[in-house]
Amino acid sequence: MYFEVGKFKDQSPASQVTDKLAKLGFQASITQKGSFWGDSYYVLVGPYQNDRDAKAAHKNLASRGFKSRAFERGSRAFRFSYMLRLNGARIPVGDCSIRWESYSSLVIVQFVQNNDVVATVDGKWAKRDVMYNQSAYGFTRSTDGSRDLVELRFAGMRQALVFDKSS
Repeated sequence: MYFEVGKFKDQSPASQVTDKLAKLGFQASITQKGSFWGDSYYVLVGPYQNDRDAKAAHKNLASRGFKSRAFERGSRAFRFSYMLRLNGARIPVGDCSIRWESYSSLVIVQFVQNNDVVATVDGKWAKRDVMYNQSAYGFTRSTDGSRDLVELRFAGMRQALVFDKSS
């Protein structure tokens, strides 16, 4: 887990904040994200491997005047055996890469196949009591016979990405 402590249009102020955080003992980095209307530079602190360390870091950042929010980025390979639907998007059969970015409870999820983004949807993380031994997905079958994706489970994790039909 990472914390985002700033977003900047230019790299110079992002570098200044990163240097300040490093002097305070935080592991800080800059990640760049481009878009149609320009680049953004995010200052991230972390990673933190467990909730206890993340909560302590969040409290420490706040006590030093930094507003932070949870930021997590990840990806996993996945294979779908069925054509699935998700909020109007079609998730194709075959190998796929699932990419996500988390901002507190909101997760932006991309489905990528053959280097093309085939769908981008919102989801949320749901904690689970067990750690998954293998990756899997859950779906519901609609009256027309189609399958609607409702959940992704990743091997080695104690949480699942859950999708709401209304999101």
